[in-house]
Amino acid sequence: MDLTGSHQREQGPVCGGICCDADTERQLQAKATKNFERLVKHHIRSQRGHWETAANLYKDYLLQLTQQSENKTLNLFSTVYRKMSPLSREPIRELYETIRQSLIADRTPGDDLELVTGKFFRNLFPVAYHHAIHSDVVHGTERGRANTGAGVSNRDFHGDYKNCLVHTYDDLKPFGMVPQQLSSSLVASVNAASVLLRALREGSEVLLKLEEVGVSAPSCRKALLRMNYCGSCKRLNHLHAKPCAGLCQNVMRGCLIEFVGALNKGWSTLTEAIVPLIGTVRSVDGIEAEIKSLDSKLSNAIMHAMQIGPLLEKQVSEPCWISFNVSLIGANSY
Repeated sequence: MDLTGSHQREQGPVCGGICCDADTERQLQAKATKNFERLVKHHIRSQRGHWETAANLYKDYLLQLTQQSENKTLNLFSTVYRKMSPLSREPIRELYETIRQSLIADRTPGDDLELVTGKFFRNLFPVAYHHAIHSDVVHGTERGRANTGAGVSNRDFHGDYKNCLVHTYDDLKPFGMVPQQLSSSLVASVNAASVLLRALREGSEVLLKLEEVGVSAPSCRKALLRMNYCGSCKRLNHLHAKPCAGLCQNVMRGCLIEFVGALNKGWSTLTEAIVPLIGTVRSVDGIEAEIKSLDSKLSNAIMHAMQIGPLLEKQVSEPCWISFNVSLIGANSY
């Protein structure tokens, strides 16, 4: 009678098996908890890897897309607008480089991209006016040579004349509404893509925080012990038998509450933001369509300026010729 009572007192409080006392149960509980945490963290790292891979793949795809578009634009200028090409290459490269930097920026890049886009068209105007709009170039006349004793290139690209063209850009609007429309759509699409890329990276960071979470709830630790080792403590052939599906699901559901609680707020915010972003980025007005059509939009701007060329010449001639002639008189006086 005493032996039985003594033997019962040696049984662990959780499993109540004759093979495990309280100290053994504590060791087995720690082992079961550690195995569970290791398994959870393995899957967290796996998911983090998926998010990081998705972010890097999409970033690389967009950067490659901008490079292809830049090559198309440079090729367009070298074949269709050959005379403009040499002076247009650097502004084109700056525009595309700003797009690339904006895509991978850690903040909303709208202001920088809008400024560079405006600067691109403003600086393109003297080049386009000189090589594609001006009647001396279009019609091949020699009026400029007779009046100034210089070639058309020297005359039209005198510093004062160029500055005058740049300063009259806002009033003349030589490219119509193309610059404003392109800037608006480009900034919007690049911003959306940039936010999506940041959201994908932040998804990985949200998951990273879960690796710091451990099992602290006593009820979970006991449940893990029961599921994994109580059969062995009761001399059942537990090494060759898995816990039933219902028990396993209940234990996992209860033990994952701590992880879900740590994840819930950040994950809900992330998913609410990322779902509409994906739709925006992949839409007909999204970054991919915008980048692919950028060369044709730039060409449309130049074509518009060429179509209103005679009107531009009338508007440019008075203020800019005065500026140019004054500069020549000043230079000749020395």
